[in-house]
Amino acid sequence: MKKITNSFKMISILIVLSLFNAGCFEPNSSDNSSENVLGLVALSTMNPISGNYSAYNGTPDFPGDSYSADGSQITGELAMSNTLVAQTFIDATYGNSYLYGIIKEINVAKQVVYVQFRADSSYSQGDFAWYRWTNNGGYLYLCPDLSGVSSQTTLASAKADDLDTYSDPTNINAGCGLNSGFSPTFWTRLQKN
Repeated sequence: MKKITNSFKMISILIVLSLFNAGCFEPNSSDNSSENVLGLVALSTMNPISGNYSAYNGTPDFPGDSYSADGSQITGELAMSNTLVAQTFIDATYGNSYLYGIIKEINVAKQVVYVQFRADSSYSQGDFAWYRWTNNGGYLYLCPDLSGVSSQTTLASAKADDLDTYSDPTNINAGCGLNSGFSPTFWTRLQKN
């Protein structure tokens, strides 16, 4: 069902973009070309993975990272809209931590959301980062930017980061955080609440 919903969203976006390109929504006056641009900007910020999710520690049959159980442990919560990524990391030992990323850009082709963390985040306040997503085995997976967010003080610096250097969507069990200074880890499995 998730695949059908995601496919429907993507097809709808492509149809609307095709109509724009075909001139079906052209304004009567040539002075209103900015309306077309604003419409395209609005469409480009639609988030195909928006929703409220529980985050799990790996694939359903593989315990990600240092977990001993299969991927059935909830490690946090994630709420994503067209404007905000709100992430809670559950930590019974040290207490929960929170990230609130204002969405600056969504690149559907690269499957990445670029954010700037708000001042009320537990860390990385003001810094820019990315979240890359992929689908695998019928599940949605997310890899957060582990590339050195503290040095990314502009959107351009986050966008200049080579996603493939730091994340490998073909390796769900150990393809997140590559070459980041951290041990490569699992992609987080997201399941809608």
